[in-house]
Amino acid sequence: MKVATQARLWQWAAVLYGVCAVLFMVYIPTRNVQGQLVSLFELFGPSVLVPVSIPVLVAAVPALLPWRKSLLAWIVAGGLGVFIIATALSFGLLYLPSAVFSGVAGYLHHRAPVEDAPPPPDDWPGIVRHGPAGPT
Repeated sequence: MKVATQARLWQWAAVLYGVCAVLFMVYIPTRNVQGQLVSLFELFGPSVLVPVSIPVLVAAVPALLPWRKSLLAWIVAGGLGVFIIATALSFGLLYLPSAVFSGVAGYLHHRAPVEDAPPPPDDWPGIVRHGPAGPT
């Protein structure tokens, strides 16, 4: 598998993990209201989807845009890191794997042009080599 393909998969993993985190936060009953566990969706309604979906939308930017993927993935990882620190006491830590996945994708996107490049051609004119080069 090429490194560029691995990088794209890591970026989509960040998006998919973010979607799972949003679904967990919104629909799993975690709040105690008058002795009964309720979900955020039951407590606040559909308006709760907007603030918790912002990190998912940010993580999707490098996966959807076709240019500067390495730079965008690093910016997203940093932005998610700031968001995680700012919201760590409420729901921010759930997005930590998404930021890590974006950082791995940025690293792999940076490596992809070197790793996936074809090998340089042989400089010997008229010699065709099949297999590993050995003593002649």
